[in-house]
Amino acid sequence: MCHSAALLALCVACVACASQATEPALFRGEVLGFGGGPERYSSWFADERDGVIYFGLSPFWTELRAHGGDPTADLLEPSAHLIGRFEVERERFLPPLLARRPGPDSRSSVWDVLAHPNGWIYYTTYFEEMGRVRPGMGDVEHFDSLGTGLNEIALGPDGSLYVTRYGGGIEGKRTSGDGSVVVISPNGALLREVSLHARDGAVTAPKSIAVDPKSGEVWLNADVIAPDGKVSFSAFHLGPNLNVIAHSDAPPELMFVSFDRAGRGFFVEDRDGRVELRVTRAGAELARLDLGERVPMDFAQDVHFAADGTAAIAFWSGRVELVREASGTYEHARVNLVRPAECASPQQNAVFYSAFVEARAVYATLYCDAAIARAPLPDGFRSTR
Repeated sequence: MCHSAALLALCVACVACASQATEPALFRGEVLGFGGGPERYSSWFADERDGVIYFGLSPFWTELRAHGGDPTADLLEPSAHLIGRFEVERERFLPPLLARRPGPDSRSSVWDVLAHPNGWIYYTTYFEEMGRVRPGMGDVEHFDSLGTGLNEIALGPDGSLYVTRYGGGIEGKRTSGDGSVVVISPNGALLREVSLHARDGAVTAPKSIAVDPKSGEVWLNADVIAPDGKVSFSAFHLGPNLNVIAHSDAPPELMFVSFDRAGRGFFVEDRDGRVELRVTRAGAELARLDLGERVPMDFAQDVHFAADGTAAIAFWSGRVELVREASGTYEHARVNLVRPAECASPQQNAVFYSAFVEARAVYATLYCDAAIARAPLPDGFRSTR
């Protein structure tokens, strides 16, 4: 093990690595807590900019499992707010970005990140602050006035940020009160916030959010939590002013939605146990693709777009669905990422979160220490650049 007298220890190993991106590989580092503390950080949601993958580092799931399913176990130890970095071209980890040092007021960890075109990396911690870090400059800003509960982030059409507030508050170990959609300016000022309510007698907890860059309309999914703890799903369609245009608790289940810069919406849905992708623009359906069976305990967790428009739809299981448009026809292929045995054990049960398409390979974050998995692209999807 390697050690650091400073904030953390970062040990980098490459498991089953190959020198060419045409072979599967796993790049894995160990990130430990302050002073070699007990917490062990792993990769979460990620975003990519200029050849660098930025990802949240968190011990959330590890601590939850170690403490009998307690979702607040991440708060038991002082915790740094860290953003991992992986340089794709050289296939190496860079030193993590430090958003906050551990201490009495820093016990949560980084959940979602967004690599904004303005050069900042925005992040959420859910239990504590949202903020931003500027790589290479050492600048850090905390948006403490926004409050807690902030979860996933999407870029708005004017550079603003749309963020889901998963719950209105925490009572004991449960979310209490409906969550909301929050819109903030790039410098962290609250522009507007609208609470969402799916049905009486249950708490609405918004999760993943997407904004049409052309119309400003918003789509999101939500957990609906009954008093007995049972969770069902809901989906909302909001107008540019966050007025509710439509809301549905009925199938299909919206697992994830994202928009590319051209305004194409990619809606990943569970329709009677099969994964279906609807591609839209300005409300018109461009394509509908059957992506195959949804296996039990799997979920479409993220969608990212390559420079050529190829969408990478990442599932917890390591299944990545690649979708692109060629000469007016949408085609897709599947890549299966593999977890090492210790990451796939029932105790660890590590899942994949975000995937990115490069010229010859797919890279994805894996919650099993600071881990990035690589798999070759199918021949027809490889770029010649």
